[in-house]
Amino acid sequence: MTLDFSTAPLEGRARLDYWREVVCTTFVQYEMDVPQPTSAGFRGRVTAQTLGDLGVARVVSDPHTVFRSPTLIRRSGEDDLLVNLAVQGCVTVSQQERDAVLRPGDFTVYDSARPCRIVCADPFELLVLKVPRPLFDAHCPLARDAMATTVPGDHGVGALFAPFFHSLTAHSAGLSPDARARIGATLLELLATALSERTDSGARLGVPRAAHMDRARRYIIDHIADPDLSPAMVARALGISVRYLHAIFRAEDTSPSRWILQQRIDRAAGLLADPGRAGRSVTDIAYAVGFKDASHFTRAFKDRHGFNPREYRRRLAG
Repeated sequence: MTLDFSTAPLEGRARLDYWREVVCTTFVQYEMDVPQPTSAGFRGRVTAQTLGDLGVARVVSDPHTVFRSPTLIRRSGEDDLLVNLAVQGCVTVSQQERDAVLRPGDFTVYDSARPCRIVCADPFELLVLKVPRPLFDAHCPLARDAMATTVPGDHGVGALFAPFFHSLTAHSAGLSPDARARIGATLLELLATALSERTDSGARLGVPRAAHMDRARRYIIDHIADPDLSPAMVARALGISVRYLHAIFRAEDTSPSRWILQQRIDRAAGLLADPGRAGRSVTDIAYAVGFKDASHFTRAFKDRHGFNPREYRRRLAG
């Protein structure tokens, strides 16, 4: 279903109040600065629809600025990535001390969970793609230094993404929900390719999820004895976000922390079963596989194998 919001039927101050409500409801919560309206009053229109889990919208508006302050972010709790693609006018998206200046066809990504400012100094038309963070991280693991950087729309994959996005907002309204969801997935994959081409970490971003999983598992196994091994440490070593690391493990019906724990317990079971290490204490083995606390090791081992470590060793020796 397509939703159409316009200030045209309203008059005076009611237009701005309505516009604030439309923008905050369609996208995320913003604070807003609006220049002195013309004698005709503020004019703005949003046409919004969904493509599966994605939100897409076309915004046509008089000049104004929206921004998300740290206070507003804490209060609103929203956690999405947004893509802004300029159709007409000039739009500046600022985040993390960077400014993406968008001319028609250019686009950028910004993070709703971080302070940002979007300045539209002239009348403008903008396409907006709203992507829930888990979905974005699963497809587009974007380097932290890539927010608010301009992706040109006149060459490379950006030249494919921009017209595709523009076309689907105009022609997808009559499609079935299933078709719209598939088109949304195509748009997201095209976005991922454009971002990987643009960022310095493009080689990593283009790696399939299965390859990331393989690298994560190998890193965990190689560092299992490190008591400080954590999902954040693994993600940092792989050059991906912690959220994306969780997403690829979730696809295997587990989590990074659970998989680390399982590997530690299985490594410990192998040491307990080794006759050559019969003289080594259970506590020493626990520390050797990365546990910081012997009682935690005992509980976790029993949960996985049904016996505590000493019982497990005795049964194998008997």
